[in-house]
Order: sequence, then C-alpha cells, then structure tokens
Amino acid sequence: MARNRRRSSRQQRGAAAVVAQTHLIGILSNPSEHSIDVVDSAAVHLMKVSRRHRLSLPRHSRHLVCRKCWAAHSVSGRVRVRILAGQRTTTCLKCGTIRRFGGGPKHHRLQQGEL
Repeated sequence: MARNRRRSSRQQRGAAAVVAQTHLIGILSNPSEHSIDVVDSAAVHLMKVSRRHRLSLPRHSRHLVCRKCWAAHSVSGRVRVRILAGQRTTTCLKCGTIRRFGGGPKHHRLQQGEL
C-alpha cells in the first residue's frame, strides 16, 4: 500500500506551508474572535511551521509573536510607542523579553530629556 502513495513535491509542501502560515497569521491578527488558548496555540504553530519550512515571517506580522517563548503578543504583550524617537517597544508579559522596532541606530535615538 505504501508504495503506491504519491509523495508531494517540495514545492507543494512549501505552498501548503505558506497557506497555513497566512491562516495562522489571520488568527493572531484577530484575537477577539477566538479564545486565548486558540490564539496561543496559533502562535506556537506559526513559529513551528515557519521554522520547519524555512519561511520568514511577513514584515507586518513579526510583532505578533514573542521570539523567545512563542507567546502571542495580542494576549500577553504590552506595546509602548515613543513618538519623538519613532520607536515601538513590545514587551512580552510571560517571559519579559523586550523588542524595539524603528528608531534607527542607538546613537541616533533621542534621549528622554532631549528636545
């Protein structure tokens, strides 16, 4: 029986992985429609699928999941925006990891007291 099975090609597996990735990103971007457990599970599965198939996360969805503990930031995250520096700081409330987006290199960022 196993001999007659057709194996899927690498391209078909990659295409299926991209479809799964977009579906999981959709769940993470609308957390109010799903329970907390489903959203956390979607975050873990998104990271697993992306790593298994060597897919990078799309730019618009990189802030949705903690890179350290794979928790969904929509459920367990805090976002702060520094308007003057143009920087968004995301803190995971489960593991405490801090990620900073934008703001340029460190020596170009404005300090709190400047201006």
